[in-house]
Amino acid sequence: MHRRLILFSLILVIVLHTIPLKAQESPPESAVSNKITLNFDDEDVFAVIQTIFGDILRVNYIIDPQVKGRVNLRTVAPVSKDEILPLMEVILRLNGISVVEENNLYRIVPLSAVSKEPTAVGIGNEAEKVRITGKALLQVVPVNYISSSEMVKILTPFLSANSVIVDVSKSNHIIVVDTDANVKRLLQLVEIFDSERLKRIKPDVFVYPVQNSKARDVAALLQQIFLGARPPAPAVPAAQEKYPATPSSQAAQPVQQPKAPAAVSSGGGTLVSDITTIFPDEITNTVIVLSTPEDYTLIAETIKKIDIVPRQVLIEGLIARIRLTDELRFGIAWSVKEVEIKPFDSRGYDLDINNIPGNISLTADQVAGFSVFGIDTEGKIRAKLEALATEGKGTVMAAPHILVSDNREARIQVGQQIPIVTSETKPAAGTDIIRTVQYKDIGIILSVKPQVNDSGLVSLEISQEISSVAASAIGGEVAIDKTETMTNLVAQDGQTIIIGGLIREDTTKAREGIPFLSRLPILGPLFSSNNRIGDRTELIILLTPHVIRNRAEASNVTSDYLDKFKDATKDEKINEFIREKSGNGSDENTEDRE
Repeated sequence: MHRRLILFSLILVIVLHTIPLKAQESPPESAVSNKITLNFDDEDVFAVIQTIFGDILRVNYIIDPQVKGRVNLRTVAPVSKDEILPLMEVILRLNGISVVEENNLYRIVPLSAVSKEPTAVGIGNEAEKVRITGKALLQVVPVNYISSSEMVKILTPFLSANSVIVDVSKSNHIIVVDTDANVKRLLQLVEIFDSERLKRIKPDVFVYPVQNSKARDVAALLQQIFLGARPPAPAVPAAQEKYPATPSSQAAQPVQQPKAPAAVSSGGGTLVSDITTIFPDEITNTVIVLSTPEDYTLIAETIKKIDIVPRQVLIEGLIARIRLTDELRFGIAWSVKEVEIKPFDSRGYDLDINNIPGNISLTADQVAGFSVFGIDTEGKIRAKLEALATEGKGTVMAAPHILVSDNREARIQVGQQIPIVTSETKPAAGTDIIRTVQYKDIGIILSVKPQVNDSGLVSLEISQEISSVAASAIGGEVAIDKTETMTNLVAQDGQTIIIGGLIREDTTKAREGIPFLSRLPILGPLFSSNNRIGDRTELIILLTPHVIRNRAEASNVTSDYLDKFKDATKDEKINEFIREKSGNGSDENTEDRE
């Protein structure tokens, strides 16, 4: 028994000295360089730990029973003692092992168990503050600009085997338990992905107050620009589609209906991120944008260019009715051939007034179907109207002035509303009949939509309706005669547009005779006669657009209008009011010039 004990002791001594002897096969530690060359060839990790921590570093250590693995290491260049522990950290991490130091005692444990060991704790997200010592580290990392859960997804593929990462979502922190070298590397990734730059791509809600336009219109335009949305193509009126106006080289010419833009594929790229949403709040007249700050900067700059003070157009109108006799039988516009006129009728036929062959004779009935549009560049039509009014052959029905914003519709109506019975009900016998009445606008209804370009050229979209109660009813119901015309015209600022050719012929019955005798029964017709009197009139509409670009021009227009009004009235109180307003307008004008 004693002999067996001695034999076992000798074997144990030989085993314990095998690894140190192998490590010492390399050149021994030099007193001058203090460096060591290591060479382990498929050695058990337990023996390697004993050689490094026990024989070379000479520190106290304990090894967890779960520690297992094999080591292959050859250092061609000698390493110093300060570099041995970080080098061991790399070797051990490959085997899922980590080193924890507590009170000068090194605990060699599996990496998965480090979180339960008294590991050193670090706080922060700055990689340069982490020192690489070859030990395990528990690092608490605050995440500033993205969610902690998102950061965990980013870091997980770069963790060491069996390391631990915890998401603390309530405080937006993460906890990483890994070797200090890998913690330093992970913090470098955190600095890249959790930076001030990412703050600019985090979506947020922005509100832009629209100052000079409608939020609905601005939002619709922004959606087309940034989100690729396209509005439905505008419907072309049937009359224009069937009988398009023929353009001419003159100043006034009908403009072709613009074609709808081709739809753009929704698969095309956009200028902003997919999360961007734009919608208007019409109550507060604001545009609400859900986007990243970087995208909103681009959108806000675009809104500033769109939301500008719109130009305004003062439309000066004159509506007159002229009696057509003698030289005016074809209409007033036909009597002044020098005026630039482009006539066309509802059938689509064109006529050039200035080039009518001398051998062609047009009857009044042939001409009455034409609607004439043109430009009174020299004021000849206006002068003709004034002369006819002086002679009693013309009547000015209205002279409206209306101010409208660029690309907005203005409506001028001269007429009345007539009641039209739409339904009748009698609830029970002996009760009154209940009638439902709807009021219908009749008369002259003129809608004008101006659009101004930078050079002062005004494009006018004109819709004109002339209606009246017909002389004869149909089935006891009210019949309405209606004439409607739509066109687009182009004129310069201050030019007068003519709308004419709307000729109407009314016939009235008149009885003339000798007083008293013409009323005798049977014999009365011998002393009287019945005549049918025809009255042909033409409705002429003159429109003069005046472009107003700023406050100074608006003040000038206001002053001119008040001056005309002052000359037309003799009421002292009204004149005093006009003088006061004219003075204010002059002051504003002076301020604008300064």
